[in-house]
Amino acid sequence: MPFLLLTQGDTIGLDLLKKLVDNRYGSSPPGIDTLRVTYTGWSSARIGPLPLRAKVQAVASYRFPFQMRWEFDVRLLRFMTSRYTTTFDGATVFEEQRAKVSETTDERQVQSARARAWSEAVYFISPMIADHTVHVQSMDNHSFKASAPGFPDLVAEVYLSEDNVMRAIEIDRLDPGDNTAKRQRIEAGSPLIQVDGLLVPAELRRYWNNELFMSLKPVRIELNPALPPETFTLREENLLAVLDEPDEEAPVAETDKA
Repeated sequence: MPFLLLTQGDTIGLDLLKKLVDNRYGSSPPGIDTLRVTYTGWSSARIGPLPLRAKVQAVASYRFPFQMRWEFDVRLLRFMTSRYTTTFDGATVFEEQRAKVSETTDERQVQSARARAWSEAVYFISPMIADHTVHVQSMDNHSFKASAPGFPDLVAEVYLSEDNVMRAIEIDRLDPGDNTAKRQRIEAGSPLIQVDGLLVPAELRRYWNNELFMSLKPVRIELNPALPPETFTLREENLLAVLDEPDEEAPVAETDKA
């Protein structure tokens, strides 16, 4: 039985979206309201001017389309660790590093976080097809733009391969490392693999302005977990003590932020 597509758009754009859904999920795309994904991989890092690659464990939690939480545990040269968490509750951006929490409602930061959340909702496809306020517009025979619900000017560009597999998503947002506007590209690595019952790309690669800075592989997925509202906020008084926190005087690796 064909799946119900509520998304609006032009004929070519909707046809591309249907092919994308069919390629990923077949005729029964899952309903995804919340999601938690555990990844392993690497991120670019620096010790002073020295560029390196650091091992990363990351957990991404979502309430689609705009709430998200990313937790990173970065390990470099066996003895150096760095932990970083960023969350977005739809209105405020929170960050925590070395047990210090910051939050902002700065318009540019909020727009950037919303853009990131939308691009990642598009990555999982299903959140696009169940909302009649999502609009797609073809760019050519293998790409389309997807406008976010409630924010028609927020557009993610979706690129498909010749066989209608998701190849990449691109969106404009701030690089949190230096607060400059850049193009972020998320590439979906082949093949599709099944992780805890959900088909996903075998690798997620992130780029800033065509420069690869992170590669992650999914190892665990929780589909529609219960995520209370506080999942997407951060408060210093709610932080648990962190074991093996690097000493304040020890050298700390700086990692590129997603």
